[in-house]
Amino acid sequence: MAEFARQVRDRHCGGVSERSGFFSIRFSADPVQLVFFRAGLDRWLRELEWPEAERVDMLLAVSEASGNAVDHAYLGGDAGEVEVTGRLVVGATERRIVVVVRDHGRWRADHGGDGFGFTTVRACTARLRIRHDDDGTVVTMNSRPVPLVTGGVSGCAGC
Repeated sequence: MAEFARQVRDRHCGGVSERSGFFSIRFSADPVQLVFFRAGLDRWLRELEWPEAERVDMLLAVSEASGNAVDHAYLGGDAGEVEVTGRLVVGATERRIVVVVRDHGRWRADHGGDGFGFTTVRACTARLRIRHDDDGTVVTMNSRPVPLVTGGVSGCAGC
C-alpha cells in the first residue's frame, strides 16, 4: 500500500495518503445508518479535494445506490449489511473514483424499469453497472473524470 501512495503522490500532488486513496464502510441495512455513511464518504471526497459539483453528484449517486440496498435488498425482516468501497484511480491527466455498493439480499424487479434511484445514479456518474445474482447485488459507479490537483497543496513537495 505504501508503494501505491508514493506512486499516486508522484503523479497526483494532492496529498493522497494510504488512508485517503481508499474508502470502505460496512453498515447495517438501516436507514439511520445512511446518515453516518454519507458523512464518511463526504469527508473522503473532501480529503481528495474533489471539485464541488462532482463531489455532490457522487454523494447523491452513492447515497441512492446505498439507499436502494437498505430499502429493497432485505425483505421480511431479514437483517443484512451494506458494504461501500471506493478507490481513487489516477491517470496521466485526470482522476476519477470507482465506488462499489454491495448487499447480500435479493434483487426485486419492481416495475420493469430502473425507477427514480438508478435514473439519478446514471445522471450523476460516467458509468453505472448493476449485477445481481444469488449472492446479492453489486452496483459499480465510475465518477466523471476530474482534473489532477496541482500547486499549493499542503504536503505536496515540488508542486
